[in-house]
Amino acid sequence: MNLASVCCAAMLLLGSGARALAQGQTQAQTQVQAQAPEPEPALKPAPADGTAADEPPVTVEDLRQEMQELEARLDETRNIATFRRPIVTVGGYIDFGFFVPTGEGVGVVEDEGPNRVFPSYANQYAWVFLGDLLAPTVNSRGEAASLGNFPGVNRFDSIDSTGAPTFLVNEVNLRLDAAVARNAIATASVDFMPRSGRDFSLGDFLEVDLAQVEWMPTASGRTSIFVGKFESVVGIEYRDRKSTERFGVTPSLISRYTTGTPLGIKVRSKFGDNDRVVIAAAVTNGSSTTEQFHFYDEIDSNAGKTVSGRISVRPAPALDLEVGLSGEWGPQDHALDSGRYLWFAGLDLLAHFGALDVKAQILKGGAPGQIGPPADPSHEPYGLRLHGGGYLELDWMATPVFGFLARGEVRDADVWLGDPNSVTGGDRLYITRQWRATAGVRAVVNQHIAVKAEYLHNGEYGGIPQIADDVFTSSLVLSY
Repeated sequence: MNLASVCCAAMLLLGSGARALAQGQTQAQTQVQAQAPEPEPALKPAPADGTAADEPPVTVEDLRQEMQELEARLDETRNIATFRRPIVTVGGYIDFGFFVPTGEGVGVVEDEGPNRVFPSYANQYAWVFLGDLLAPTVNSRGEAASLGNFPGVNRFDSIDSTGAPTFLVNEVNLRLDAAVARNAIATASVDFMPRSGRDFSLGDFLEVDLAQVEWMPTASGRTSIFVGKFESVVGIEYRDRKSTERFGVTPSLISRYTTGTPLGIKVRSKFGDNDRVVIAAAVTNGSSTTEQFHFYDEIDSNAGKTVSGRISVRPAPALDLEVGLSGEWGPQDHALDSGRYLWFAGLDLLAHFGALDVKAQILKGGAPGQIGPPADPSHEPYGLRLHGGGYLELDWMATPVFGFLARGEVRDADVWLGDPNSVTGGDRLYITRQWRATAGVRAVVNQHIAVKAEYLHNGEYGGIPQIADDVFTSSLVLSY
């Protein structure tokens, strides 16, 4: 090989590298061409008198250095092209609904007068209520048709339909996902709720639903560390808490305990083939309850933190079946001290049989509430005895377009505010012995449009009188 041939080969190698990169990354081609060196001039022929040429001869070491420089420039160009790609994706949905409640759409009645159902509580609490405030649910957010106008409390009633059939924009969601590094993703989700204003004020409000960073420190990507405001690790219902993910319209009666988005740190790892075992754990400010319920502390009011965890197992490789055990324990939400604790424990099951999904969960929990006079009335924790709650749900896509839902559930709980054993007694008590049967239908128009409808029949047991709080509700979900 003569010297001219060696130079030509080097130049061809540079040209082929630039052409290959240009095929995949048009913008990067401009940068490569801008940075590529000028072609070296052809070697001068040796003088006729036999004297040495002006330039030194090209050696193998020179070619090796040229190749190293070429590889460095190609790596630099790949990095530039990678980081020039859009790293933020925007998505979300619009959830538009229509619902018809029975009665006034209120899920509780006051236990008062000479014919009290529970007269033993008359001297312990100023007010006693029977039923479930959130039973007449109308959307995936878990909002009730109306919370009623009862004494001794000033609630934020986000819908307050007073029993009227109502069109409603349940929520407008905006979600941002950003690849902030090769192994880290930042997510923000914001919900906008258009609601009716009064007294010359707007009723609209918004909620920061998620604000997290997920870091995958291992090469396999099977371990994730979440920091920020993230989804719960208790149970399975958090997976379909949003209207775009939920098969039907409404959440279960126990979703209020498990589908909140607390602040803190979460770790999740997957093991075995087909994620045979998944372990998740979190340390957070407060519990996994939803913000509209009595037990939630986004900004902690005490030094203690809440720990929660879940382990799930797929016991049979041939079956698409997952069984999970989860729990949570930590200082009571809203309390100023960390001396008394709120806890939950439950079992869950998720199975897929072709077009049929089976979901089930049971949950128990408790909290002592306030004991003695509160140091600050605005930081008085609620007490809880969740004797038991759970649901069984069947979701069947009969065709690629039409699906059907059936769910049966129960919630047996006592919730109270104040110390009933103190001199002044407790403030209020809610006694819930609730069962519900839900039937629904789903129509998938395309990947961006789904129409859903449900009828919720709420019933009472354990001596509590029947309350007229059934609901027909529907939802048109437009995702983008």
